[in-house]
Amino acid sequence: MQLIYEIFGYPLGFIMWGIYLLVKNYGVAILLFTFVTKILLFPLSVKQQKNTAMMSAFQPKLQALQKKYANNPEKLQEEQMKLYAEEGINPMSSCLPLLIQFPVLFGIIDVVYRPLTHIMHFSKNIVTEATLAAQNVIVAAQANGEAWATAVKNADNLAKNYQSQLFIIQAYNHNPDAFANIPGFVDAVGNFDMNLLGIFDLGVNPTWTWPALLIPVLAGVSQLLVMIYTQVQQKKTNPEMNSSMNAMTLSLYIMPIISVFIARSFPMAVGYYWICQSVFSFFQQIVLNKIYTPEKVAQLVKKDQEKKKKKKGKGYMERMYEKQLAMLEEQKKLNNPTRNLDEETKKELPRDEDGNIKISKSMQKDLESKIIADARKRMEEKYKDEVSAEDLGIEIKHDDDK
Repeated sequence: MQLIYEIFGYPLGFIMWGIYLLVKNYGVAILLFTFVTKILLFPLSVKQQKNTAMMSAFQPKLQALQKKYANNPEKLQEEQMKLYAEEGINPMSSCLPLLIQFPVLFGIIDVVYRPLTHIMHFSKNIVTEATLAAQNVIVAAQANGEAWATAVKNADNLAKNYQSQLFIIQAYNHNPDAFANIPGFVDAVGNFDMNLLGIFDLGVNPTWTWPALLIPVLAGVSQLLVMIYTQVQQKKTNPEMNSSMNAMTLSLYIMPIISVFIARSFPMAVGYYWICQSVFSFFQQIVLNKIYTPEKVAQLVKKDQEKKKKKKGKGYMERMYEKQLAMLEEQKKLNNPTRNLDEETKKELPRDEDGNIKISKSMQKDLESKIIADARKRMEEKYKDEVSAEDLGIEIKHDDDK
């Protein structure tokens, strides 16, 4: 995981460093850095929005199949794959942009949480020295009951705390003399401006007093705003959201509440970054929903279908459908208790509306017994010796009544 942070963190760190050189303020730099990274990731967000919107438009057809074949899972799976192939839709396509964005987001967090590395460009040795110095300061402050230090967890092993660099700066602000022997540290950190709007010190932990409580509260409210807006838009495009989706949505609403308490436990820079991220995500989502309206999505679907017709050869989903269909046919043969019956006997068996043989549990047992008896009879005639079903390699399976 640390490798992912560093691979994406260091190149993004130079962006953050360049922004800080221009504005000379950590809070403003975080705001602009979040905006720049949103712009860089916008093409992926567009791709994800397009795929999600197309899947939403596709949902009514999928739900119709689910209702029609509710009691026939095998047939449902087959028809779903067929529908995906006909529409040229890959059900995993909306996840791909997310998978690409995920490691990049780790890099963004790495940049925000590690200003000593990405903005001040201290070496790992200097950061290690500063960590040990900060660890001593924090442990001593906790022993004296100083409020600012109580929120630091595992202070006796600060290096394992991912927000350690923010805590190091916090420790420096309370005891600069403890860092006096670290080359260049006092000058760089002493001139590092973490003040936001003359009100918030992003290097300290927020308290439940005014105005510090605004940071954790706004971190939760901004996330809740994005979540509510997203859910409202999803219900507009897909009104038939089932109860399980609503239950999942309810559980998601708990996350903003939890984030309030998490933001309360770390330096304000963490909660402030969450606020910036949520606000930009909110406005980005509004823009994307204006672009990819249901009408626009319908045009895109039609355009993709026309392109597919002109394209020579089979598409990816068509090839997948054929493979899946072949697998289902093989599975049917293995699970079919009537596979060894003659055609005359099969004609007498009851069938469902699709023409498939439908038998009860008791009838299935009778058929299996008949198959075993016939097999034994053939073996007796051939070898003049009675053999068991197990010797014949017949596997007996009992399915539930249909």
